[in-house]
Amino acid sequence: MADRGGIKRKALSVTDKLNILKMYDEKSVNKNQKEIAKEMDLPVSTLRTILANKSKIESSAMTGSCKRQKIKHGKFDELEHILLEWFNQARTLNLPVNGNIVTEKAHEIAKRLNIDEFSGSGGWIDRFKKRHGIVYRQICGEAESVNDADIAAWSENILPNILKEYSSNDIFNADEFGLFFKLMPDKSLVFKREKCHGGKLSKERLSVLACTNATGSQKLRLLVIGKSKAPRCFKNVRIFPCDYVSQNRAWMTGDIFINWIKPLDLSFKKQNRNILLFVDNCPAHPTNIPLENIKLVFLPPNATAKLQPLDQGIIKVLKQKYRKKLVLRYLKEMESKNSAKKLDVLDALHYVSAAWDEITADVIKNCFRKAKFVEGDYSAVEKSCEDFQELEEFPGYAEIDEDVATSNIRSIDQIITDKIAPADVTSIDEESEDEEEDDTTPILPVVNALDYVNELRRLVASFDDADESLNHLNKIENFLYSKNIKNMKQRKIDDFLK
Repeated sequence: MADRGGIKRKALSVTDKLNILKMYDEKSVNKNQKEIAKEMDLPVSTLRTILANKSKIESSAMTGSCKRQKIKHGKFDELEHILLEWFNQARTLNLPVNGNIVTEKAHEIAKRLNIDEFSGSGGWIDRFKKRHGIVYRQICGEAESVNDADIAAWSENILPNILKEYSSNDIFNADEFGLFFKLMPDKSLVFKREKCHGGKLSKERLSVLACTNATGSQKLRLLVIGKSKAPRCFKNVRIFPCDYVSQNRAWMTGDIFINWIKPLDLSFKKQNRNILLFVDNCPAHPTNIPLENIKLVFLPPNATAKLQPLDQGIIKVLKQKYRKKLVLRYLKEMESKNSAKKLDVLDALHYVSAAWDEITADVIKNCFRKAKFVEGDYSAVEKSCEDFQELEEFPGYAEIDEDVATSNIRSIDQIITDKIAPADVTSIDEESEDEEEDDTTPILPVVNALDYVNELRRLVASFDDADESLNHLNKIENFLYSKNIKNMKQRKIDDFLK
């Protein structure tokens, strides 16, 4: 059938429509719709229909296959949305899912929603899969579970449209990763590919949330999630290098994520900044958090290995730097005559925070570039960095916990509840009891610490290019002197009052 202008209508895929929207944005500054339609060899009515359905097209591209030519909605739209969210989180966690399981979950959702007329026939399942671009395949890792054409369409058409109103300084990415914080190289084989969903190994694991902007100019404080609410190593410690919360399996939960992002939103509001925050479809990331100055964007399901900047090398470099510190500590213990204390959670917080601080802006910009958030060529920073080369002597050590779970799958009831009511900040009800650790190190008296600073200064002064380090030591010494004088004054007052 031809349009009144004589141009023959043709079937357009979602990718075609995304390209048309992109071209229209580029040309609409100087040309009207009729002129643009003629250049694209499209009927004007088709162009107008595509423009009117822009949000639906972009949403469809993010949740399904870009090869489809029609955007259709099923009869049970709400049921499908809930089922699709459950399916996406199952695939994010690499859980095997087939048609029978999907049908069973669909019936479960229908029962919860009181949909009596739902039959869940084989035809409905086939149409559901086609509508959302679902293909059952063998699980071979996250990077291989997404169609390359869909990734390209998202990167080339949807992402630029999302980013265009924000500067690079206001574009952020946040992601969690698991960390076996006590793991030394000689124990690597025991932990290889350990998912660590619970049990004794969970005590050796932390979950860490990292967040940075695209320029690397603003790396937010790390959020570390541990199992123990109040480790004994925290006793008398008032200042921590990062934020710490507890959960009985050291997992990220929806409550923890909300409690992290809400104050962040308030902080940006005070700065009068509107920022874009990209996160993955982790089950612990609620989709409907009321935010004012943060626009939360969810990356396409199962595509973070290729689309998420932090997964392009930033987290890997952070772990390399952390593990290098552990190796150096390990070697020091071998050479030391004194019995060194065991690594505890507080040590891990300092090490992982120091590793995060050491990641350069160039590394971050490079990884955002690889994820197509920034234009330019990418270089494999994680393999060229000094820390990677030093850890090559321990094969598999740097990436030993790359597949560690950091969250648990949400139930159908939880998904339905989130769909019905906006997410709210509630108390974390899964916190464990205080966990006692075997060893604690008493806080060093200030007078003794001053002696150590003096000894350390003599050592540092024996090296070349030590000016900056000596200045830092002088600042530490002045700080300790001020605390020592304060303690002396307090003791005199206390003696007077006796």
